[in-house]
Amino acid sequence: MHKTLKFLIAGLVMLSSVSVTYSQKRTASPFSRYGLGELNYQGFGRNNAMGGTGIGVRSPLYLNSMNPATYSAGDSLAFLFDTGLETKIQNFKTSNGSQRFSDVNFDYFAMGFSLGKRGGMIIGLKPASNAGYLFESKQVTNGESSVMHMEGSGNISNLYGGIAYNIMPNLSVGLNANIWFGELNHTAIHEFADDDNSYLYGIRTKHHLADLILDFGAQYTKKIDEERSLVFGAVFRPETNVKGESSLFIARGFSFASDDGLFVNPDTLVFKENEWTKSAFQLPMKVGIGASYNIVDKLTLAADASFENWAESKFPDENTETANVTFVGLGAEYIPNYRSPRKYYEIVRYRAGINYRENYIKLDGQQVKGYGISFGLGLPLGRTKTTVNIGYEFTALGTGNSSQLKERVNRLSLSFTMHESWFFKRQFD
Repeated sequence: MHKTLKFLIAGLVMLSSVSVTYSQKRTASPFSRYGLGELNYQGFGRNNAMGGTGIGVRSPLYLNSMNPATYSAGDSLAFLFDTGLETKIQNFKTSNGSQRFSDVNFDYFAMGFSLGKRGGMIIGLKPASNAGYLFESKQVTNGESSVMHMEGSGNISNLYGGIAYNIMPNLSVGLNANIWFGELNHTAIHEFADDDNSYLYGIRTKHHLADLILDFGAQYTKKIDEERSLVFGAVFRPETNVKGESSLFIARGFSFASDDGLFVNPDTLVFKENEWTKSAFQLPMKVGIGASYNIVDKLTLAADASFENWAESKFPDENTETANVTFVGLGAEYIPNYRSPRKYYEIVRYRAGINYRENYIKLDGQQVKGYGISFGLGLPLGRTKTTVNIGYEFTALGTGNSSQLKERVNRLSLSFTMHESWFFKRQFD
């Protein structure tokens, strides 16, 4: 591979790690006001373009963190890494009006290594959840008008390492060790609209996470013939009590401040900090299954289904109401002619997918739900196994109540999947 491209990708990897950990605003969704904010269910570029499927997808050419059992699928002589960026355009609509936000962020990076002929491992960094919103709510109480200013920010990142091993030629098991860390901030300021001399009242809460979370996976491959195969996969994350701490600051004042004081010379009403008890926040159990039908260098058809038991989870935030989450996704990848000598469009990987997802958040007793449609291209760099992946996803979210918030997201992604034979032992005569 050309040296300039190698340096470019290496630079993207370093920028990705800094951006994912310390990034600014990764979402503008008011739904991120509750719980852990907007959870990141995204896989890598190939997964996202195929409807978010990956539990039963297995390939030696791509990394796939959606099932840790996939890490043993790689070429024993190869080194892989994947990094990407995204442009997200979010549109929000209520009965009172609409807003539009857009941003560009580096998304993730991952590096995969072989552990001999039967094993593999991965190291990576990606967002786990995000909070980012800014909106106002007008209220009238006993004839008196007021405005509530709501703002949220922060990110929880996931630094993870995974390992997989083929315990049989056609059966692989894997483990991901995830370190979730970061902070979410939520601020609400109450202002009386008709009285310039009245107090401003503010509440600021912070939630800080730092803990280890494990998830497990398995894949079974059934060969039909030399070209065709079926892959069945399963993933499991046990219910986990997550360590962390929260702080609550309530104050009043006459003018806004640019720091954590909320107001200039604030009158502190309440300030307290506390570490979470073992039952303060529970990341729920997750189970998922997936399958794929594969024709070598020609076709992959994939299907995923998963369930998360969020209804039983507890949060330090008493305003959060949760519901169980179900996800169903379908995806496909097609290559017209992998060995085409002249027509580049015939060696391109064409991808598409659809999905249905329930959000873990309820608004006024109604669960937020959504659907997604995705398309993408895998563009080989010459005759190498390295690809540039371009993807587009459209997602619609809402409760089904016409008077409540609706969210429409257009997401463009660009990622690089590098496949290099670093461990080849050269022989000279």
